[in-house]
Amino acid sequence: MIKKLLPAVLVLCFIGCHKVTECPSYSEDHLEWLPYDNGGQTTFSSGGSSQTYVFDDVFMTKQYTIGRTEACNCEAFAHAYSAVDSTGNIQLRCSSEKQKIRYKFAFEFQHYGMMANYYVPRNIDRFTFSIKNDGTVENATWKESEMIGGRMFDNVIVVEIDTIFVNTTSIYKLYLAKGYGVVRYDYRSGQSFVITD
Repeated sequence: MIKKLLPAVLVLCFIGCHKVTECPSYSEDHLEWLPYDNGGQTTFSSGGSSQTYVFDDVFMTKQYTIGRTEACNCEAFAHAYSAVDSTGNIQLRCSSEKQKIRYKFAFEFQHYGMMANYYVPRNIDRFTFSIKNDGTVENATWKESEMIGGRMFDNVIVVEIDTIFVNTTSIYKLYLAKGYGVVRYDYRSGQSFVITD
């Protein structure tokens, strides 16, 4: 019996942490790009149309400890997922994870359609970018300020999907403002939805 357990114990000794490690919580500063609360809602409008997202799954890692038998990788992440919007067509999913030299973000619009009286997933418009530890933004454009829907927003990030290679894209451009999260998104058709609250 001991001969059978010995290899497993040796493997744990080599892949596990050799000390207890304190892992930090997700950064409060970076959480300002995902400023959503459970039960909170955000409404966007375009002409006479509106889309309201109610966030029903919001989470962020808190500080925790890794023991000696676990891998030494500290993970910090946050996410905010909405229920399907008020029109029954779109779900907004926002997430971020801490990597060694950056925070990686993903904002997804999951589109739904009707099939036999049920909503079924169709396509996803996925926007990704990173903010490096030194503050530089990757795969997006940072603007000091931007006028959106008649309001001035500071610290704006604009992310675009290349529609030449991804022709299933419905929403191709996303605007985020620190402290507000998503403040505008543009459809390929030319329709823009702007935050109202």
